[in-house]
Amino acid sequence: MANNPADAASPRRGRLVLVLIFAFFALPLVVAWVMNFAGDWVPKASANHGTLIQPVRPVELQGLVDLDGEAFDPARLADDWTLVYLHRGACDETCYNTLYKLRQVRLAQGKNIDRVQRLLLLAEPVTPDWAREARGHYPGMQIARPRQQGAAALTPFPAAGRVYLIDPLGQLMMEYPLQAEPAGMIEDLERLLRISYVG
Repeated sequence: MANNPADAASPRRGRLVLVLIFAFFALPLVVAWVMNFAGDWVPKASANHGTLIQPVRPVELQGLVDLDGEAFDPARLADDWTLVYLHRGACDETCYNTLYKLRQVRLAQGKNIDRVQRLLLLAEPVTPDWAREARGHYPGMQIARPRQQGAAALTPFPAAGRVYLIDPLGQLMMEYPLQAEPAGMIEDLERLLRISYVG
């Protein structure tokens, strides 16, 4: 029986296939190991537009009342993402612009609109006229204030005049300055709603 050249090439081709299969699975591991220790490939800037609050802080909004002076039930905020605007003093043009911006950010969530709510947290009492006006212009927005001045309910929030984001588990996790662009807030919320299994 004569030696067939195809029979001699078969073991070489088999080894080549084996080496290629090994390389196919080993190469990603080698690349990952190199990238892990090189470190230069890690992006320096974060993708979010707001400032992450680290570590997240649990928020217990106890001791609040609504505009009618009735106890504000913190359970109304459970299971949803909540945009909180903490404001001191009378609502001026900046306040009204911020409330409008928060309404637009919520409306921009489309099919996820029911997963986002708004809370205007007033550090001081307001006039009954303003309360009626706010209810008329911003339907669906929750409005609350501390039952007493300097109440502990405001302590989780670092400063007034900012917009905060509370996750569905009741944790303060992000903040925005009042000058923040609505497009950035919309993008952050869309990303959170897309990856979140709660709220």
